[in-house]
Amino acid sequence: MVVRKNTLKRDLAAGKVVCGCVVTSRSPVIIEMLGYTGFQWVFIDTEHVPIDSGLELENLIRAAETSNLVPLVRVKANTEHYIRNALEAGAQGVVIPHIATRAAAENAVKYARFPLRGIRGADPTVRSARYRCGDFNWENFIKESNEEIMVIPLLEDKEFLDNLEDILSVDGIDGVCFGATDYALSLGLNLLYDFNHPKIKTAFEAVVECAKRKGMPILAAVNPCTVEQSKKLAAMGVRLQHFSTDLSIIAGAFKSLMDEVISKVK
Repeated sequence: MVVRKNTLKRDLAAGKVVCGCVVTSRSPVIIEMLGYTGFQWVFIDTEHVPIDSGLELENLIRAAETSNLVPLVRVKANTEHYIRNALEAGAQGVVIPHIATRAAAENAVKYARFPLRGIRGADPTVRSARYRCGDFNWENFIKESNEEIMVIPLLEDKEFLDNLEDILSVDGIDGVCFGATDYALSLGLNLLYDFNHPKIKTAFEAVVECAKRKGMPILAAVNPCTVEQSKKLAAMGVRLQHFSTDLSIIAGAFKSLMDEVISKVK
């Protein structure tokens, strides 16, 4: 193959739970450590991180590939150049923030795939095409790119609920993610990943029900980060699970070190 096989798509199709982590530190070292530890995929965030579609993003994706992780990139916005650049850098999937209408979902799919399935611009010398090196085949590159990448809308605005069925009916959507915190804020609720609030719980369950009915993978945070919560989500049909963010894990480790050791010896 010209394009790397997306093992995440294959594992999900086989009914497996696949475990990842969100990286906001911009650190290739952290990404490599996740892969060497045994995680299966990484969520590279550019929406809330000052990363452009340049060498820094490419190096984060390289780190994922080196350590056998499938790199998904949350782009900054639902625009053709952000989506195209992430895929050209080697992302095997894009998470698109603030998708609230069918038209927005259709645009995301069009931006991510080459004609005739979309309008993605093409260049044979980009990284995802291996810079046209070796035994490069243009026809295979176009075909395999369209097949292997994943387009995952992030539903996080109050308007999406009325359009949920239409959004998830768009051909070319490969999964769905519910953004609990931004959804809460759009309702005027200052909540941080509170899935127990009735309005958040209702919206999440609606997303899960609709996605399951359409045979679509669901991406969600395991919060709290426990075995019990992971199993609960898996039983609901949520198999694309991420276990916190790298900076949250590091901050928690620092706090534990301070509380349990340093504060007692200062």
